[in-house]
Amino acid sequence: MLPIRNFIHFSGLILLMFYLVDAQFSPCNGKSALNGVCDINGDCENKGSICLRGKCRCHPHYTETRDEKGRLPKCAPLPAKIGARCSSKCREPLFCRNGECQCVQRGTTRVSNGECITTSRVGDRCSRHYDCTSPFSACVNSQCVCITGTIQMGSRCVAAANCPFGKLPGQSCVRKSDPSLAFNIPSNQDNCPMGQVCITAGESQVGHCCPVICPLNTTTDTRYSCDPDAAPALKCPSDSHYCYFLSDGSFSQAACCRRPCNAMAPNALYVDYHCMPRGQLNSACTSNAQCGGGEGMECMKGQCQCQQNFHPAVDVLTNPLKNPSQSCSRDCESENLSKDTSCMKAVPLNSLCFIQKQCPQNSGCYRGRCMCRCGFAAKNGKCVEIPAPPTTTSAPAPAIIPGVPINPGNDLFKLFGQFLGAGNGGGGLNFG
Repeated sequence: MLPIRNFIHFSGLILLMFYLVDAQFSPCNGKSALNGVCDINGDCENKGSICLRGKCRCHPHYTETRDEKGRLPKCAPLPAKIGARCSSKCREPLFCRNGECQCVQRGTTRVSNGECITTSRVGDRCSRHYDCTSPFSACVNSQCVCITGTIQMGSRCVAAANCPFGKLPGQSCVRKSDPSLAFNIPSNQDNCPMGQVCITAGESQVGHCCPVICPLNTTTDTRYSCDPDAAPALKCPSDSHYCYFLSDGSFSQAACCRRPCNAMAPNALYVDYHCMPRGQLNSACTSNAQCGGGEGMECMKGQCQCQQNFHPAVDVLTNPLKNPSQSCSRDCESENLSKDTSCMKAVPLNSLCFIQKQCPQNSGCYRGRCMCRCGFAAKNGKCVEIPAPPTTTSAPAPAIIPGVPINPGNDLFKLFGQFLGAGNGGGGLNFG
């Protein structure tokens, strides 16, 4: 967390409020403790904690506790059985009365097989969203109703299975691994048939199978892999195929798809159902599509040229003779802030960013926000280096008892000996 200093009176309180709103998780100090800032559940260190509205908090099935000195907060599981001993709170819908967890059977709460459960139906009364236990329902005007996009069937809300790419969903499936870690949909990631992937909702492991498709709706070539560590004979061949990557955080795919135009052929660019020569700066052309799609370059007089307010892109590798520029970048106040067809602006610390070069010195763009790099701390809008811990010998500790210095090797008995005059030949303290 970034340090906050020199806040005084009302103005300091206002600044503190803005700081807390803008606080973001930083990986420099490891995972966050309870009440620390976070972006996702994985940022929180304590068992039983989750990231809720930017803070690490105890899961509703846990409660925050501290040691006898009021330190070391942690999440302790709440008692969850009828009759279990409790001090103040039980896992809902149980509540603590006379030191025991009890279940009050009223409304939608009842006892089933010795467990206290709450089940609600569409139309039941509610006071909070999680009072509505039926899937796809929410509490609106003190009543459980179906959310937008679902259909009410009797007392339930139903949402049709859907595939992100418009194909028809298949059988029910179970996701066996974290898809965000799966580079090329390994065969054991789920129990879907070959060429399909298990799509799930949120954190659920159960979902439905959807076809793995290519952008042009051609069949994926399962003979090849997009894994960079795959054997050369099994790698997706870049001349006749290409790897199509897609991930939204809850599922991923890397499919080997057939190129419409062979990459080794003179006409390698696919445009409007035709194979055309791929254009670059100063090369021959017949349409803007050959010149980067008309973004930054355009086809003028049969040649790809930079558009108005653009110039040939230059980096450390370009050379007017040996390696001339092949694309164009937008005219910006600073070449470093030119990104594709846009001009990025330099932004202050803690502001939203898109590229690293927007951020101040000694900071970086982390999760879309400029934050100090590890080893630096924010001070007056800048990132200053955190001093290294001192290596010199620390100053002697102050005397607990006036007149009796404490040496590092002294134990409690020697201390009392000094106090009573037995530690230095009878010198002792003089009480008059």
